[in-house]
Amino acid sequence: MGVSDTSVSAAHVRSAVFRRMTVSEKASMVEQMSEEARELARCGIRSRHPEYNSTNVEHALHRLLVGDSLANKAWPEFAHLRP
Repeated sequence: MGVSDTSVSAAHVRSAVFRRMTVSEKASMVEQMSEEARELARCGIRSRHPEYNSTNVEHALHRLLVGDSLANKAWPEFAHLRP
């Protein structure tokens, strides 16, 4: 296991909280974290490409998520966009 900035006692508390959560609560947390990660990626795309409109940002995000090959097959009209 790698280096952690979490103390052992804090890790035990976190584990106890996770064990008490329902599957639905865990799934909701994962969904929220995933959306937050996608929004961070969108912010990065916007900062690198201020000329992109919202549609271009979404397609650049999809390129990051599914890779260039699949993105080019699904949306060939956006093949020129870079994340």
